[in-house]
Amino acid sequence: MPRGPRTEDPSALYHVFSRGNYRTAIFADAGAVRSFMLALEATIIRTGWQVYAFAIMPNHFHLLIQAPRANLSRGMHLLLSAFSLRFNGYREEHGHVFQGRYQAKRVPPGMDALRVMDYIHLNHVRKNLLTVEQLASSPLSSIYRLMHPDRRHPFMVGEGLVRFCGLPDDNEGWGRYLSRLRDVYLRDDDGLAFEVQWEIAKREAKLVRVGVGAVPSLSANLTDAEIERLDSDYSEKVFRELLAKVGKTEDTLRATAGLPEWKLNLALEMTRLTTVSFVWLASRLCTGSATYLANQCRKGQATT
Repeated sequence: MPRGPRTEDPSALYHVFSRGNYRTAIFADAGAVRSFMLALEATIIRTGWQVYAFAIMPNHFHLLIQAPRANLSRGMHLLLSAFSLRFNGYREEHGHVFQGRYQAKRVPPGMDALRVMDYIHLNHVRKNLLTVEQLASSPLSSIYRLMHPDRRHPFMVGEGLVRFCGLPDDNEGWGRYLSRLRDVYLRDDDGLAFEVQWEIAKREAKLVRVGVGAVPSLSANLTDAEIERLDSDYSEKVFRELLAKVGKTEDTLRATAGLPEWKLNLALEMTRLTTVSFVWLASRLCTGSATYLANQCRKGQATT
């Protein structure tokens, strides 16, 4: 039986992770890590995700994400597909890079999001790959981005420190957070206490049927249909803004056949800023074949 679509809540925080196929060490070299980070950064820009923490392990990765446009599933498809193409292309291989479907666990109401952020940041330490001190200089951890504000974009690690930990986003706050990580590791060096707390929070949430805990609700006044349209409505808004920016109208779109440069540039911007498909773009731009548009966009992306 086919799996149903994930139920997404734009207010929720998600702990997302995915493993390499057959537990392969897909992030064993710096080139693979860089390729993944480039794909992740591009996906964040396209989706509007708020990524507060990440950890890149040898054979899997962890992310702490909020998706205000309810596009976590769409974004993960874009992310994993983009990285897999890079990974297989570089090695002249084929096949699946990741093991089955990614995991996206909604942080249970009542669960302190700070504990989840700590858990992600301590993955390398608990596996004896890095010390807490070394996290600050490793591109495999979002702690590195925290300590280097000029390298944060498009991640929200500083906002996460303030929002979940209540610490200032400065040298003092960074140092206090590292001290916290050391203390958490001393109390829970294998992560079992965290897992127990997570399961307790899940059970309690089912009993009391509360909303999204301390996370500000973005969906309390939205219907399911409105939530499902958040991403597509955003894409339409961006499209209209870009169309106006180049001085074109809906009538111009319909009256202009083929794929002139201004249409191609508009398509390239849409693929950079939104999650739209080439079928959607071809229809909206009145270009005809979605396959042809996709091929021309890929050529354009290769030259930029």
